[in-house]
Amino acid sequence: MRIDKIHIDSFMGKSDFSLEFSGGINVIRGDNESGKSSVAEFIKFMLYGASARGADGEMSERQRYLSFGASSFGGQMELRTSGGRYRIDRSLTLAANGFRESLSVTDLDKMAQVLKGENVGEALLGIPEEVFEKAVYISQEKEAKTGGAGLGSAIENLLFAADETVSTDKALKKLDALRVSLLHKNGKGGQLYALASEKESLEARLVKAKSDNSEIIAKESSLLETDTRIAEKKAEYNQCKKLCQLYDNYLAYNRFKKTDELSEKWREATKDRKTLEETFGGFSPDGEYLGRLHAAAEQLQDAVNDRITSQKSLENAIEARAAAENTVITESDGSLEKVAKKAAKSEKLARIFKILGIVLIALAPIGAAAVYLCRLGTPLYAVAGASALIGILLLVFAKVMMAKLANTLSDYGVSHAYALFDKLREEDEARNRAAETLAKARADESAAEALFKAAAEREALFREDFEREAKRLGESAENSEALFSAVENYISERERLISEQKLLSERISALESENAAYDRATVEKTLEAIKDLSVFEKLDINEYSRNRDFCENAIAALEIKKGDLEKSLAALRATVESSALISAALYEVKKKENAAKAKYDAASLAIRSIENASKGLRTRISPHLAEYAGKLLSVLTSGKYTEIGVDDEMNMTFLSKDGAHDIAFLSKGTRESAYFALRLALCDLISKEEKLPLVLDESFAHSDNERTKQCFRVLAALSEGGTQSFVFACHDREEKIAEKVSVINLIEI
Repeated sequence: MRIDKIHIDSFMGKSDFSLEFSGGINVIRGDNESGKSSVAEFIKFMLYGASARGADGEMSERQRYLSFGASSFGGQMELRTSGGRYRIDRSLTLAANGFRESLSVTDLDKMAQVLKGENVGEALLGIPEEVFEKAVYISQEKEAKTGGAGLGSAIENLLFAADETVSTDKALKKLDALRVSLLHKNGKGGQLYALASEKESLEARLVKAKSDNSEIIAKESSLLETDTRIAEKKAEYNQCKKLCQLYDNYLAYNRFKKTDELSEKWREATKDRKTLEETFGGFSPDGEYLGRLHAAAEQLQDAVNDRITSQKSLENAIEARAAAENTVITESDGSLEKVAKKAAKSEKLARIFKILGIVLIALAPIGAAAVYLCRLGTPLYAVAGASALIGILLLVFAKVMMAKLANTLSDYGVSHAYALFDKLREEDEARNRAAETLAKARADESAAEALFKAAAEREALFREDFEREAKRLGESAENSEALFSAVENYISERERLISEQKLLSERISALESENAAYDRATVEKTLEAIKDLSVFEKLDINEYSRNRDFCENAIAALEIKKGDLEKSLAALRATVESSALISAALYEVKKKENAAKAKYDAASLAIRSIENASKGLRTRISPHLAEYAGKLLSVLTSGKYTEIGVDDEMNMTFLSKDGAHDIAFLSKGTRESAYFALRLALCDLISKEEKLPLVLDESFAHSDNERTKQCFRVLAALSEGGTQSFVFACHDREEKIAEKVSVINLIEI
């Protein structure tokens, strides 16, 4: 079946809303409360309607589907099946006494209304609502888990009678009640018993009425016939009983052989375990020892790393100390200080000479002018000239001194005398810094040397601890990785052998328990005359078992009849009645008896047929589901889980090395993957002419990206076979994963 489009008039807060779908994978993405779950619920509602009752005190579906302020809910849905294209119009309107439902299904090819008065989902999909909810539809509000007695019975009825409402249990109860009403299980009550008694009474009366002698002859003949039939049934009963006993002995013989095989395997596993436990000279390492060995190795490695680090630090400290010793500045000889003082003095004198020279040169013209103006004597002009000459000499002398000073300063790379004092101070400071650096380098070297010695001692101590643990295995500690691998392999193999022994012991105990009532020698002696035991494999033992039980019941009934005949022969002297009236009454009784016997035989045959068919059906359903779901789960979990079990009630178990466990022990993501696989297996089982659509509302929320990808691969494979799927998600994760796997129809709400 494929859903083409929907239109919501009003439903769970959505109104006047339409969507169109493709035939493969439809991913409907939207934020929380955007209406994804409403769309999913709407699809189920269009197929199966809305319940008027709520479970466990919750609101009913009709109450939940009605939007606030609305007086009705519903819409339309168009779909196609192998039988054609259909449009479903369904709505419920609030009325004074509840809701009034309007439903019509239109065949779009013929433009005619169809399926009047039928359940639309059951008519189109061929499954009831319970199977739809637990097999193909999983809503956001419910856990992914499926199963339960209701689902198991519904599927059995569906496959057995093509009608999920026809209950095989109810049919069996009614047939058994009919059979008991005809003939009680103890053979002493019911309509048949009453008719047989009445018939025998009439026959006796008829014969008696005709002739006491003829009645005696008839009774004796009937008694003889009854004895003959009893003898025949007893012979047949003994034959069937003997064959059933032989078959039971054959089963016991096979269990004895299987016990021998398992015992041999147990002895081999014990031998392998003993050989394994001698690997390390009788020492059996366990997980605790492996932990200590790992801890010792880690401590040793940390100590080696610390020693290497401290050794490197020591080498660096030695290099730093050598470098500091090479950079030590020797004590000054005082020459720079003398030069600095002399240069300062020379600079000071040159400055004084310069100033005096300038003053004397400036005073010479002033003195000459004063002499001229005052008309002093000529010798005073000579004084003014001498003053000027002295000033010039002082300037020349100052310049010569400054030139010499400049040469001296140039030799020391400075521009003035006071810079020599700065240079002198810098040399002192550099000398002090070099001395401090050397002292620190020596202290660092001592500390590094102490740390290196301590690290070397710790390394030796931890190496001794590791080697002591390794010696318990009788192995060398040089290759720690190989040592760890050997211990891990030993522990893993020993645990495997222990588990194998335990499993074999349990299976042996189970077989011995089943054979507790059998003696081996007696069984073998009983089967000794049968040359080819393979005949039992072709034998339909159920048929012989039923025949044995039937003969036993027949013998009991014949014995009763024989007793009645014997009593009748003792009462031959009774009053003779009208043979005509008795014959007419006898005819009616025989007619009723034949009709009742036919009903009884038909009911017995129907009960056996239904029981055998139901048992065979359930026996075939569970392995099919387990195999199909196991293959899907292997794909979904990338081969981590390959086998699961499914019982008659659709409950699941998974297998591990220590046995079977309920599926509830798995993580929620893995558990949802398992139920997802079971739902697909159920869909495959119950799909007849129509492929069932899959509605998955936030079904991958607890699955990681890889498992979600595997789920979409499965959906893609199913879509190629005609299966339509709807995946509702609130994030773009599912959309991105699905687009990498297959072509999808993305719908954003």
